Amino acid sequence: MQRPRSQTQLLVITFKLVKYFLLGLAGCTLAYLAAVVLDLSVVASAIVFFLEQVLARSLALLGCLWAIAVINESARS
Repeated sequence: MQRPRSQTQLLVITFKLVKYFLLGLAGCTLAYLAAVVLDLSVVASAIVFFLEQVLARSLALLGCLWAIAVINESARS
């Protein structure tokens, strides 16, 4: 009988980062919607700038980390 394989630390960290990335994206979305509803154009444009610059690059890095974790898990099996 085979023992269930435990996940590597890299995969666990990747899943946690994906979770917090998505939570941050949801928070920015809610803040943007609140800024639009309250007619705070300066805040809305700052949030859009943040989403375009910082979160887009974070998504690219997170995608690379995800690919490394998947390749690492595939090589282990």
